[in-house]
Amino acid sequence: MAIQIASLFGKSARNTAIILITIFTLLQVFMSWLLLLQLITIFISYKVSKRWFENSENESSNKKPNNVLYSYRENGGHSVTEVDLNNETVDAEIRRKAKLQEEARKVAKYSYENDPEMKSAVDEVLNSFAMRAKGIHPSQTNGINLKTKFYYIDHSQTYGPITTEKLIRLVKNNQINRNCFVCQKSEKGFEKRAYEIVELFR
Repeated sequence: MAIQIASLFGKSARNTAIILITIFTLLQVFMSWLLLLQLITIFISYKVSKRWFENSENESSNKKPNNVLYSYRENGGHSVTEVDLNNETVDAEIRRKAKLQEEARKVAKYSYENDPEMKSAVDEVLNSFAMRAKGIHPSQTNGINLKTKFYYIDHSQTYGPITTEKLIRLVKNNQINRNCFVCQKSEKGFEKRAYEIVELFR
């Protein structure tokens, strides 16, 4: 019983208890059968506590890390770090906030992937940011953004739809003729040339 109680305080406490009880038994118990019984009891207690420690270690090692991104304000700025939701040494409030943020991200991702209207709205905002970062104002591009879809004619064959971004890349890499006709997916006729689209985004 004393060994099990000592086990609650760790392996060192358990081992110390076993040594002390063994010494006490050898010094105080004079009858051989009683001495043998006491030593067997100590050995069984040791085995039970050893198994208990092994099970505890296995349980903690079986918990796989569940890392999620956690964003927070720091020194007037914004920081992002990884938090393991299964790590109980991490502050409970931080884990709670990180879990809420991860759930919000999953909902947003699901909506983006399954709601065409939301996807279109988000893409439009992202394209607007991307163009402004390149110094291009959306009003300069006649409503065409980097994700606008185009068909193009090359060697009498029609290809597409491809994004504006890919069309620009094909022209710049000389994979298609810069003078080939292109047609926006929402339009009917091939009235524009590829180079006209490229020049909108210079």
